[in-house]
Amino acid sequence: MEIEDFKRYTESCFQGTNPPCMTACPLKVDVRAVVDKVQKGNFTTAYRLYRNQVLFPRIVSAICSQPCKALCVLKLANAEINMQYIEHACVEFTQDREPIDFNVPPKNYRIAIIGAGLSGMSCALKLASRRYDVTVYEKQDIPGGRLRELLPKEIYLADFQSEFKNVSYNLVTSKEIRDLDEIQADVIYVATGAGGETFGLQEEMDSNSLGTKKQGVFLGGSVIGANPLEAIEHGVRVSHSIEKYLKVGLMDGVPETYQKKTVNEKYYTLPVTTEVFPDNLQGETNRDQAIAEAKRCLKCDCSMCIDSCDLMQKFKRSPQRIVAEVMTTLRPVEKFSKRVASRLINTCNQCGLCKTVCSENIDMEDCLLQARRFLFKDGALPAAFHDFWLRDMEFANSDQAYALIPSENDAKSRYMFFPGCQLGASDPNYVLSAYGFLKEICNNTSLLVGCCGVPADWAGDEVLRNKVQGNILHQWYSMGEPTMIMACPTCLKTFAHYLPQIETVSLYDIMVKHALPQWKGRGAGKIVSVFDPCASRANGKMQESIRKLLNESGYKIEELAYHGEKARCCSFGGHIHAANLEQVKKIVNNRIQENDNIYVTYCSNCRDTFASEGKACSHILDLIFDIGSPERLAPDLSQRRRNRVALVNELTGKGIVEGGTVNKMKHISIEIPPELRKKMNDHLILEEDVLAVIVHCEETGNIMQNKTTGEFTAHLSQGVITYWVTYEKDESGYKLKKVYSHRMKIEESSQ
Repeated sequence: MEIEDFKRYTESCFQGTNPPCMTACPLKVDVRAVVDKVQKGNFTTAYRLYRNQVLFPRIVSAICSQPCKALCVLKLANAEINMQYIEHACVEFTQDREPIDFNVPPKNYRIAIIGAGLSGMSCALKLASRRYDVTVYEKQDIPGGRLRELLPKEIYLADFQSEFKNVSYNLVTSKEIRDLDEIQADVIYVATGAGGETFGLQEEMDSNSLGTKKQGVFLGGSVIGANPLEAIEHGVRVSHSIEKYLKVGLMDGVPETYQKKTVNEKYYTLPVTTEVFPDNLQGETNRDQAIAEAKRCLKCDCSMCIDSCDLMQKFKRSPQRIVAEVMTTLRPVEKFSKRVASRLINTCNQCGLCKTVCSENIDMEDCLLQARRFLFKDGALPAAFHDFWLRDMEFANSDQAYALIPSENDAKSRYMFFPGCQLGASDPNYVLSAYGFLKEICNNTSLLVGCCGVPADWAGDEVLRNKVQGNILHQWYSMGEPTMIMACPTCLKTFAHYLPQIETVSLYDIMVKHALPQWKGRGAGKIVSVFDPCASRANGKMQESIRKLLNESGYKIEELAYHGEKARCCSFGGHIHAANLEQVKKIVNNRIQENDNIYVTYCSNCRDTFASEGKACSHILDLIFDIGSPERLAPDLSQRRRNRVALVNELTGKGIVEGGTVNKMKHISIEIPPELRKKMNDHLILEEDVLAVIVHCEETGNIMQNKTTGEFTAHLSQGVITYWVTYEKDESGYKLKKVYSHRMKIEESSQ
């Protein structure tokens, strides 16, 4: 994959493209922007936006035929938006009608316009505002053309006068041009109106630029069949064609002004989520009714991924913008750009919800994972973002926490239970109880306790991921290629993607199939809400099994707003903690506030993440095997390591002691206040890290003491992180006062 290939991720994204109503509007009114301002009651800004496109707002709002109505998405519900009513309100309730005064130097070109109807006056306004020498010739005694048939003259004459207030042009009335040679000008625009003189120029004219076969002469407006709105558009388009001709001598116009956008049918597939049915809009324009009508407008745009994605909401980025910044990040230009999206890339939870809700299946999860891989290979992925989790994976696969337990009756297993590295870290009884249950069903079941390699995957390190998964594959072959029974949804998702040769089945599918009588009735009708882990979104069978287990155990389920295939991440996914702690806190808070019920989940990370913030939450195994209450506190990071060691000791009887990095640690007594333990958890600092600092600095004397408080401060760099510890000491041991870490390595002097 090359950097340019990242464009492919969003090539089918239509977010931000013109909705059908804008496509239908000859004057390209930004309906979204105008409606947005009216919805907020800001009629003055809405008026400015509207006037900038239509040029003559009072005229257009009165004669607008609303071609947008025919393509309005709400037409399917017979509830089209009355845009003309909103336009009237913009004109009526604006606080400022002062036209824009363009401060540009005069141009030394003479422009002649034949016809002072809508098209001619529109072209005149555009060119005169750019300080060209413009003269308009009109055979009648006042400008307006066929506006006489549509509006009282005081309305359109007042609008002309208002909009030409700050520009200078010449209007010659009662002057009929019979021959173009009568006019001395650099460019001529013929806009003589319906039935008017074409001077034989209509044949062979360029329908895009409105240029004729005669150099410097253009033809447009109702004389060639345009309706009033199209006539204004012709005037605007010709003004650009004329400028190009004057600059480079070409009559072919400016493509951006004449290219027609096709209606994107994808807009008609978007969900209608608001009250869309109109009130009866009659009589004089009413401010409140205009706001209400504007609020019915969906401001059609595809925002389903943005509405669902914590990342996109946090950074206020659409998929196209993210991809653009990713490409800049992967290929920075020295002195001109930098790796602008590094933190964004590493704040993705890798949950996949964006693709699920996207009608075009745009996969930003894979996009940002690939970006991490690029950065890692380039040596530009901030190591501190994933350092803790890679060290945690190393620990999970070390002698202290890794275990392979063969089946009792045969060296070759029929099944192998793979609980993952986090289930036993949360509570060893989860693994022990589930394994005991599985052996009762089939004693030819082995057990492999270790990590699936996803931390390396999330860190962009494909080599390390392959190494870890290669070891799993080796153990699987050695056990006779058994069916893997998976407890962790993330492990199951990881195996399906990277180890497809291994047949897998969810632990919970087996529990449903072999439910025990003692499980029934335990819930006693208690209402709970299932929190589906984001990794389970594509595994409907596992989700169904969880609900069956709860129903058969006597629980009643009240579903969360986001569940099943639209499950949202608890904040653990993608290991975004070090990259964006603030985002982690926000996500967790949003998830636990969805309702007041006890949550039941089947991911230990989800369970402990919520419990750490005070949310009553049970793992499904808590309920089935009666292991712990929903109020059980989440183990901190250090306790999670001790739990893993305890699990391996229980399984193997080896008597392993946790904390092998510094053997002396088991003889050290250290008091850590609860608020500091919370901070250590937030900043991914282990007791082992703190103790390593103290032991090192006490032995080397590389330490500072505050003579006023008697406190000692020491630091130690381990890998890419430097840890700082402030503590007191007495005969009984140490009392921690402060602790923090940062992503730098201090170069120690040898002198």
